[in-house]
Amino acid sequence: MTHHVHHAGCCCRPALSRRGVLGLGLAGGAMMAFPALAAYGDYEAMMLNCIDPRFTTSSWVYMAENGMKDRYSQFAIAGGPIGVVSPKFADWQKTFWDNLAITVQLHSIRRVIGLTHRDCGAAAVAYGDRVKTDRAFETEKHTEALRAFRAAVGQRQPKLGVDTGIMALDGKVEIVTS
Repeated sequence: MTHHVHHAGCCCRPALSRRGVLGLGLAGGAMMAFPALAAYGDYEAMMLNCIDPRFTTSSWVYMAENGMKDRYSQFAIAGGPIGVVSPKFADWQKTFWDNLAITVQLHSIRRVIGLTHRDCGAAAVAYGDRVKTDRAFETEKHTEALRAFRAAVGQRQPKLGVDTGIMALDGKVEIVTS
């Protein structure tokens, strides 16, 4: 039988005392009695990005470097903004718009940050395999999608600002403006 040695990074949690259990119960009861405390807030933005796991950390780093740490909600869908504007993914789009509306209502966000990325499989589905082999064509299609996304947000949520960009494989973001 082995003995586990606890250290600062081991992530083990000590057993809760009766006082700890009581505290958790009181906190849970307060959240049930006052659910608005858990749901509402005043946050800066919502980030829309792709589901591709290669960009999870880079997206988080990008947001943190831009002063957004713990100040944004996130919505991930294949292709990110491409998934919201391409007819190939029409069945998904209502879900995004409904989610954005509730995010505005609950979190009082002021802007949306839409990020696509290089070497995106959803972009190939939407625009054809040429996006994989022709960098200029890939940039053109991502830029078109991001501008269409910006316009669509402007129609549905005219008070929101929209920032858009194309993330490279190394995590650097090329900003796309209107």
